[in-house]
Amino acid sequence: MKTSRTAVSAATGAVLLAFASLLVFAPAAANDSSASLDVGGLKLTYNPNVSVESEDLYLSRDEVRVTYHFRNRSDHDISTLVAFPLPTMEIGEEGNYIFAGNDPVNVMDFLVTVDGKTVEPSVELRATRFGVDVTDVLKRYNIPLTMAGGDEASAAAYDRLNALPEDARRELERYGVVDWETATGAEDKPLATTHWETHIAFYWFQTFPAGRSIEVTHRYHPVPRHFFFGKEDLASPEMRKTYCFDSDFVRSAQAKLAQSSQDILKGYELKYVLTTAENWLGPIGKFKLTVDKTTPDALVSLCAQGIKKAGPTTFVLAEDDYTPSEDLSVLFLEPLKEEN
Repeated sequence: MKTSRTAVSAATGAVLLAFASLLVFAPAAANDSSASLDVGGLKLTYNPNVSVESEDLYLSRDEVRVTYHFRNRSDHDISTLVAFPLPTMEIGEEGNYIFAGNDPVNVMDFLVTVDGKTVEPSVELRATRFGVDVTDVLKRYNIPLTMAGGDEASAAAYDRLNALPEDARRELERYGVVDWETATGAEDKPLATTHWETHIAFYWFQTFPAGRSIEVTHRYHPVPRHFFFGKEDLASPEMRKTYCFDSDFVRSAQAKLAQSSQDILKGYELKYVLTTAENWLGPIGKFKLTVDKTTPDALVSLCAQGIKKAGPTTFVLAEDDYTPSEDLSVLFLEPLKEEN
């Protein structure tokens, strides 16, 4: 398949579109920016006999769904490790994540089925600081490794840190995972600031029966980066290159910025790691990508060739014998809700 970076775009009354990848960089007007977690497809330990007959990928800023059909082309059953690793989470000032769920471990509500039956994956959860494993240190003081689980749970975790006795504080400071010097509260009371990385991987051992296909699906709530998008972002060469802004998208974004009393739009950057197929036999037989902006009033921009409008809010790319050459970065823009 020949690949090139073309653009299309989408807006109310006029269809505009484009297509791209999932990395974090900071646009000029991103002072409200939250962090993102770049996630993607399943990873298999290498086996030259398992191929991907098809992959059907759905991306929106609220949900990711993927359906695979894997075929074992050998004459014997193959059992192998299948993993869904999350990217490293920065637990601290750089990790301002916005999670939809309340589970402190399954922060994206990851669900998987095989041939229609739900699979309960195992979970590896660990924390590191400067490459050193500090999981046991944090667990010793009942500190959740993700500091997630909803606003109340997160607040309770920080209350627990701030209530620790002096000897516990000294140990956490020696490991560099918490300090009580960066931030202060009322009456200059020191507050805990966290500094570690959390690593989460869901995994299970999958049997691929000889000579036939199985269907594996997974879905989860993504964690896109939220930020304000202004005129300087629209003019940014880096933003234009990353998301392949075309002239229609620029005109539509300019019109929406002009309609905003604050000259800003709400931006969402969704990243998806697509180039994880190096352990599969050959290219993906049939690949389908659906990007859904969910509301006709939104704009979407990304880099891709051959993606077409399929509905009021959806755009579809379909390819045979597909080998991904780059990951996906999708930019969604929505009008900012004006306060009365």
